[in-house]
Amino acid sequence: MTWKRLALFVLICLTASSQTRIPIILDTDIGDSIDDALALAFALNSPELDVRAVTTVIDDVESKTRLAWKMLGIYNRRDIALAMGAPEPLLDPPMATSSKEFEVLIRNDVIPDAARRRAANLIIDTALQSRGKITIVAIGPLTNIALALKMDPRIRNTIERIVIMGGAYLSTEAEYNIKRDRAAAEIVFQSGLPVTAVGLDVTSPLKLREQDVDRLRLSNDPTGNFLIRLIELAEEQTHDATPTLYDPLAIAAVFRPDLLGLQPGTVDVSLSGTGQTRFTPAPGSKTQAAVNVNAAAFLDLFMERITRGLGGLR
Repeated sequence: MTWKRLALFVLICLTASSQTRIPIILDTDIGDSIDDALALAFALNSPELDVRAVTTVIDDVESKTRLAWKMLGIYNRRDIALAMGAPEPLLDPPMATSSKEFEVLIRNDVIPDAARRRAANLIIDTALQSRGKITIVAIGPLTNIALALKMDPRIRNTIERIVIMGGAYLSTEAEYNIKRDRAAAEIVFQSGLPVTAVGLDVTSPLKLREQDVDRLRLSNDPTGNFLIRLIELAEEQTHDATPTLYDPLAIAAVFRPDLLGLQPGTVDVSLSGTGQTRFTPAPGSKTQAAVNVNAAAFLDLFMERITRGLGGLR
């Protein structure tokens, strides 16, 4: 095989590989809880996914964007577009919040000017410029997504589906991401786009096991050390040594939907202060809610991915 044919073969393989990966935009309130950072690590280490953009949302978006930028650097993925999202919900005021996770930030963790663009604009541009339809994964309040849908309705034709971690569909419990911006959640659920909703009902039992945390501690690798530091800082704030993997399950739902039991239906969001999500089964609906999960298989997949390539681990 000549070098020209070899180069052509490699190019064809790379093109085929990129076409089989699922392009996603990850919208996150990273820093508010440890599961956001774990979800980002999970996405970056999953070859089935092509992370095109990361956007931050709600409250201290400056620190959240700095944390996302630092993490993308640690994972050598500064090629991924980053943008700072809406600092407050559509209707409610911002909240004064603090996060121990931001203590990993140092003076040199300065975001580039490009990351100061409006997150809704990056979502719109990424969706419109994508050769194929894109999946939006929202693991925070849905403010940025609602703004993008309202600002440029053309993106509806470029979105494969929206996968969210938010709500509760087998109980009347109110969940933070929906409650924090109830109006935005209602816009997304009433958009007519395909929505996969992963709620508290199925995610609450998904806790990291002690042996999983110990496995990360044994790594001799910058990414493993970084995740452990974030887990330790989160523990200081929550007093929970084994985080619950709420948001990572939404990542898994993109490329391993077989791990979840999904039921079609409609979702109505209470626009009162409760922010409850009322799920009504409806065959043929574009909205699907997770009603169960293979917890053991998911935890094994999650650990396999975030420990992939870590030094000292086998």
